[in-house]
Amino acid sequence: MALQDPPRPAREPALNLPPAVVWLLAALALIQAGRSLLSDYDDYVLMSWLAFVPARLTLWLSPGRLEDVVGAMAQSTAGQDVVERLQLVRLLLADGGVRLWTLLTYGFLHGSWLHLVSNAVWLAAFGSPVARRLGTNRFLNLMALSTIGGALLHWWSRDLDVLPLVGASAGVSGATAAAIRFVFAPGLRFGELGNDEVVRAIPAEPLGQLWRNSRALLFIGIWFATNILFGAGLVPILGEETSIAWEAHIGGFVVGLLLFPLLDRGTLRR
Repeated sequence: MALQDPPRPAREPALNLPPAVVWLLAALALIQAGRSLLSDYDDYVLMSWLAFVPARLTLWLSPGRLEDVVGAMAQSTAGQDVVERLQLVRLLLADGGVRLWTLLTYGFLHGSWLHLVSNAVWLAAFGSPVARRLGTNRFLNLMALSTIGGALLHWWSRDLDVLPLVGASAGVSGATAAAIRFVFAPGLRFGELGNDEVVRAIPAEPLGQLWRNSRALLFIGIWFATNILFGAGLVPILGEETSIAWEAHIGGFVVGLLLFPLLDRGTLRR
């Protein structure tokens, strides 16, 4: 009787992403593709409804600061196309509405395909283990609250800015911060982060002990340094003419770092 060869183990897919991340990436790509089909004017209108504008929130809270907003805009347009900037401002501020939903919806828009791809790569890398650990609903809540937190810190630091804020970076930063709480556990191999059971069993680092983890500290230091360098314009961004809203990134990061224990259903390191 011939012996049968043992069954071969199932091959892991090249991109082993959880469904929540796949659907989120698909939604972002479809929105960007749809915007590419719009005229410039229609895209401006879409931006006025979905992008977050700090000055809009400021004027809603303090209507008397209109002159401050106009003065800040005049200074920021030095050497630029003033007519085009004024047209955009008219669309963004004309109705005087606050549009609070833009605190979240700006995260679905991107300035370019390069902007989208960079966020997509980061989301796939760090959002995937977080989605596996938290589950779909908790993961999406973390992303949403980090996005809102990023917008609020951006507003606090640039309350007179009329330029729209777009991009999923704040939400992705929140997911990155959440991942830091467990992906740098001693002895963990990064290849194991594709397994749901392994990810949920990793003991999460309490915030007080996280600062003793040298790998986590090194990553956090590099993350903050690169965001500040790119955001301050000290390092040019290849193919991009706009600046990085580093305040929004940091706001999302802090929210994700602090909110993770409230949403986590994994193991806590004692």
